Amino acid sequence: MVYYDFGFYLTVGALVTGVITLIDKYKWRPKRVEAGLKYDEKGNEVMPFHIDISRSIFPIIFVILILRSFIYEPYRIPSASMNPGLYSGDFITVNKYAYGVRLPITNTQIIPIGEPQRGDVIVFHPPNRQDPTKAIQDAYIKRLYGLPGDTLHWSKGTLTIEPQCEQGETCESILVNPKLKSLQAPELVREGQYNFNLFEQSVGSKTHELLFVAKPYLGALGNEWSIKIPEGKYFAMGDHRDNSSDSRAWHRDNPNAFIDREAIIGRAAGRWMYMTFADTPDFTIPFFKKPVYLPRGISFGRVGTIN
Repeated sequence: MVYYDFGFYLTVGALVTGVITLIDKYKWRPKRVEAGLKYDEKGNEVMPFHIDISRSIFPIIFVILILRSFIYEPYRIPSASMNPGLYSGDFITVNKYAYGVRLPITNTQIIPIGEPQRGDVIVFHPPNRQDPTKAIQDAYIKRLYGLPGDTLHWSKGTLTIEPQCEQGETCESILVNPKLKSLQAPELVREGQYNFNLFEQSVGSKTHELLFVAKPYLGALGNEWSIKIPEGKYFAMGDHRDNSSDSRAWHRDNPNAFIDREAIIGRAAGRWMYMTFADTPDFTIPFFKKPVYLPRGISFGRVGTIN
């Protein structure tokens, strides 16, 4: 699949400026040397605009492309689905090599390094419930619970994971049972119509907080379901259990709608900035009809790693 994200345009920009720079080096510049180079008053060589701009910005684009595609990528949290650990307006870094080195545009793995683990906070492209052959361009962030072959059982807030075992092996079930920590949600959580209670749970060696609606019969604490994860697929949920569009909703709408391995962008590594925005857009880009929200405040008080 092709993902038309920022990496796509960086790759196109690097290819265009790189090709122009290469052609200039071996073809166009020798002709200028033969005809006699021209210089401006500052002593810089005078050359056609497209060559000048390509030679200037190609190294910059290339370095950014390498860093963003293969090492770390910046990402802004767009919603409250990962409260209370992550808030809308948090800027984070995504570890791109944690699950293998991948090519930009198609996200095809070229060097295997590691595999997603239960409890990881992952950034990924969600499944297209209407047409699985077409990629969803937006990136989501959720916590990973179901690995390929797992069977998940949810009963009123308690998640039981039955891992897939190799033939002849016996695997113990994994119990993920959140414990009530506070009857009040943290300060930054917008409660609106419903109030939320703060819980704490551990998945593997990772402990984190999560939220449930204060009236259990209205939300996830009152639900029960079981799901079998197919090979090559993954299942993730938001930490704000009753305010997250995640694998639960996608599977309910389409039984085959799981997260694909190749759709996983990377593992959320750390927060580096928090920014507040207006509730309504400041203006809209006419051609793309895209609303633009300008920042209202910046804080570095939430800098830290992501559990």
